[in-house]
This record gives sequence, structure tokens and C-alpha cells, in this order.
Amino acid sequence: MNDDKLHDKLDRYKSFITSAPGADSTGPVSSRYRRMADGAGGEIVATSAGSYCLIKTLYPFDSFFGTATLEPPPRSAAYPLSAFGTRDEDGEVPVSSLLYFDTETTGLGGAGTVAFLIGFGSLTEDGFEIRQYLLPDYSDEAGMLEDMLEEFSDGRVVVSYNGAAFDIALVRSRLIINRVAREFEPTGHLDLLHPTRRLFKRRLGDCSLTNVERELFDFHRVDDIPGYLIPSVYFSWLGEESLELMTDVLEHNRLDILALHFLASRIAGVFASEGESLNEIDDIHSLSRVYMRRKDHSRVLDVARRLDDEPEELLAEDILWFNSLVYKRAGRWEEALRIWQGLTESDSREGFLAGIELAKYFEHKQRDIETAYRHASRARLVCPPVSTHQDQLAYRLERLKRRLKD
Repeated sequence: MNDDKLHDKLDRYKSFITSAPGADSTGPVSSRYRRMADGAGGEIVATSAGSYCLIKTLYPFDSFFGTATLEPPPRSAAYPLSAFGTRDEDGEVPVSSLLYFDTETTGLGGAGTVAFLIGFGSLTEDGFEIRQYLLPDYSDEAGMLEDMLEEFSDGRVVVSYNGAAFDIALVRSRLIINRVAREFEPTGHLDLLHPTRRLFKRRLGDCSLTNVERELFDFHRVDDIPGYLIPSVYFSWLGEESLELMTDVLEHNRLDILALHFLASRIAGVFASEGESLNEIDDIHSLSRVYMRRKDHSRVLDVARRLDDEPEELLAEDILWFNSLVYKRAGRWEEALRIWQGLTESDSREGFLAGIELAKYFEHKQRDIETAYRHASRARLVCPPVSTHQDQLAYRLERLKRRLKD
């Protein structure tokens, strides 16, 4: 390659070469970074390890998010920790300590994945502030990460959506790769994906954050950029200095973070009210199952009884079956019998199980062997093709038959 061609090639790539600290601010790289800041509505922050673009957005109190309103929390407001975990944990987390966190990346995994946009949200005296750290080029990552790390100080408790499996792990690996920090462990972490699934998956099915927004808050994003397009927007900036869709990416990230605030409040409210804030049958049933896994039987009964006034035709058979076992455990035989007798009209698995429960009740509680045998015989007609069910039912029928002859 001759010298003229070499110089031409170097000139074409000059704008992509990061200036060293202290370089002439009027140079091509600085103007490129300024274009990013102007297009993103932020400012360039220069550090000895690199530069980044910082964008701050304030949502004032009384802002709407669908049917929800951004309100200042009461002084010393706190969320119960038990709202977000599988166990009934003691303790609370102050709302003022929550740090809402989300990333946009160059891919979904692998050693080369970089978080080019890291967003944080927190409540302030004036509203909900979102701070976004946007990476102008790969060589500036260490500088961005060093300043970003300060967001996690002061005992902040991170709130994310699937952050335990992805965002936190990614940031940790990038901190190590860039030699910014060897260890990274937030003071606390509330991953909202899991409590959202426990409470709302039965009704919603799709627990993606955008669908949760629509169903729980009636919030509909307009012209939201699909997640799979986001990496290509950043690559367009790196390769062509195009910012055409970068504002859409920033807005997508902001809405994700804002949604986390309202979702955390909604989940905490469910447990603080012990389900009184729920109106949908599936959600009420899901909460009772959460309490059942925690072996909190008194709360299970309280929540299950909220469905007593609902017409049985509106209750799915598995809900009826679950509630019947709750009543059985509590010794409320009248309610349990009513449900079992209704379920025996069904040819479903729940109809079979209800027949077995009736057989057991009349054999052991009422000593009415003839009625017990009749229910067991009815259950045989709808017995699922499972060998354990069939063997146990055959044994029960044989025993009842012997007792009828005695």
C-alpha cells in the first residue's frame, strides 16, 4: 500500500479514534461527542479514564403513568421486604433508598456484550429523576463505569426487572474487565420479575414489562422501539454517527425505569393490604398460593374467603379445588363439601380428586360406608390415566367393598 492510500485510509477512520485526555477540544472526536450530547439532550462528562454523555430527566409529581399518578411518598415510607421474596421476611426497605436500574446493551449475552446505556431512577424532592449514562465509544467505558458506580453508594437498594440474571451480572463483568472494581455487590436487590410472575402471571400470561404496564396501569407506549432493534441503533452511531433513533432508545429506557417505580409500589401495596387492593379473581388466587407456600395458613384462609361471594361458574376448577383444601385444613367442612359436591359433576382431574375427598369424608368422618363407596365408584369413571391414582383408587374401593359386607 503506497503512502497516499495509507493516509486516505487513516483520514477515514480519524473520527473514530478516541482522543487522549487533554486533547484539543476543537478536534474531530470532541465535536463528534458534542453531537451525541446535543442529539441526546445531555452533556458530555470528561474523566481521566474517558468521557460519557449524561442525560437527566425529571418527572414531576402529579405526572400520569396510565391510570397511576406519581405521588410524593409519605415521610419515612417503606415497603415490606416480604412483598418481593418467596419467604415471609421481617423488615422493611425505605422507599427513599430505592435505586431503579436498567441497561440497554449491544447484545443479549457473551463476553463482548457491553451496556452502552445504563439508567437509574430515584425519588427526589421534586419528583422522579432519571439519570442515563450513554457511552460514546468503547474506549470510554471505564470512565463511564467509574462514575456510574457512585450511583450504588449510600446503602442504595437496587430495583430491576430480571436484573439478577442479566443486568447486575453484566455490569459486574464489565467492571472487572475494565479494572474499575474487582467486586460489585449492591447493598440490596429487589428483582421485580419474580414477584410479578407470582402475583400476575396466571392472569397476564405474558409478564414482559410492557405487557405488565398495559394490564396493570393501562399505560400504552406509543411508537416504542422494539428491544431487538436497540443494539443496531448503537452500532449505527459507532459506524455512521447516526443518532436517528437514539432518542427512541433513551425514551424506551426511561419508561422501563419509570415502570419499575410504579410496579414496586403496586406489589408492595398488595402485601401491605393483604390482598385487599386486588380485584381480579386470578390475582386473589395467586396471592393465596403465595401465602400457602409460606405456610401462612391464616392468611391463606382470609384471602380464599374473598372468593366466597363470586359465582362458582366464574371460578376455575383448580381455584375451587385449592379453596376446598384450604377449608378442609381449617376444619370448615361445610364449605369444603359444597365445593367437592359441585366438582364431582365435572370429568376433570379436579372432579376425580373431589370424589376421592368425598369418599374419605363419608368413610372417616360420617362412617357412612355406602355413600363413601358411591363417591369412590363415581371417581373411578373419571380417574386420570396415572398408575398411582388407579392403584390407590382400586385399593380404596376394595377396602370399602369389604366393609360393606361386614
